[in-house]
Amino acid sequence: MTNGKYFFDGNIYFLTLILFFIIIFPFIYLATGNLTLSVIFLIIFWAVINVIVLISNYFGKKMHSKIFEKGIFKNLLNKGFQKENIYKYEGLTKEINGRTIRVFYNWNKTADGILSFGDIEIDIYFEPQIINDNIENIDELKLRNLTKQYDETFWSKADRTIFAFDRLKLFFNYYPWTNSKKIEKRIENGLKILDDNNLKPFSIKSINKPEFKVLEERLYFLPNMEFIWEHIENNFR
Repeated sequence: MTNGKYFFDGNIYFLTLILFFIIIFPFIYLATGNLTLSVIFLIIFWAVINVIVLISNYFGKKMHSKIFEKGIFKNLLNKGFQKENIYKYEGLTKEINGRTIRVFYNWNKTADGILSFGDIEIDIYFEPQIINDNIENIDELKLRNLTKQYDETFWSKADRTIFAFDRLKLFFNYYPWTNSKKIEKRIENGLKILDDNNLKPFSIKSINKPEFKVLEERLYFLPNMEFIWEHIENNFR
């Protein structure tokens, strides 16, 4: 990747099996002292973990759409939010004070918390933090420091506040009793954080600067979640 980071490209089940052999197999072998038994235990453990992940992903993807049947999103639709579809991604969007705001259910959790199988994610956009209008030069130090300042809870990470190069990302656990007022409160707090730090409003519906148009063409402003990754993987590689 152009930012100096690397990712594995291959069959995820094969890669996780290799990872299990590297990390877990030595401990199983030390405990049993039997090579054949250790391999059998490892494969059973690997299979069980993968089944759990597959089941979790299946219901998570279902919930990504079904949440629109819940009062939490119905109330937001009644308050000016609009439904947005990008391939299989479904979320809510609204412009507030010149900022694009996205709200969606993400089964790939960022916020820690028990008995929750997914997060509500809120993205509030600000002008991309690039240095000297160079889209290859992101002000990472500034973003790291802001994240450290606001994502400061030491004992619990059930509510997360993370700065990406173009948006403030707010996460909290979704439960059946979670209501839309919590989302509205988090948006209100997020807008204040951005204003307090002089992060300029940014609307993905009215992009004017040439450098930002290049980022748009590179699909930088899309939601960062699994359905979008799959869409890009299938259509743009």
